[in-house]
Amino acid sequence: MLQMRLLSVAALLAALACVSADILVLDPSVRPQTSPQSIRLIAQEPARPYVVVAIVSARGDIESARNRLVREAAKLGGHAVLLDNGSLTRIGGDKSTAQQITGKVIVYSDSTRTN
Repeated sequence: MLQMRLLSVAALLAALACVSADILVLDPSVRPQTSPQSIRLIAQEPARPYVVVAIVSARGDIESARNRLVREAAKLGGHAVLLDNGSLTRIGGDKSTAQQITGKVIVYSDSTRTN
């Protein structure tokens, strides 16, 4: 039983290690972290004024890459991630399930948080 738990934990750690991210910081201002649950993935430019603070790419299976993208945006104090039609790409060939998601981490420059 203990051996099965150790194998399960090892498999989980291996899966988490397969997700990676690249971050290009465009605005080095230090901001307080936001909650990953508050980060919105949006496909249209918001009507509200905003600043692009970074471009983040995350790789892995689609759900893990999405979660990593959101976590990195939250660490940067982002409010949302702006995606476009080139944001999702398959990496590693046709038979690969690995995906890369790239988005612009944005911070709203007005005082309210809703979009």
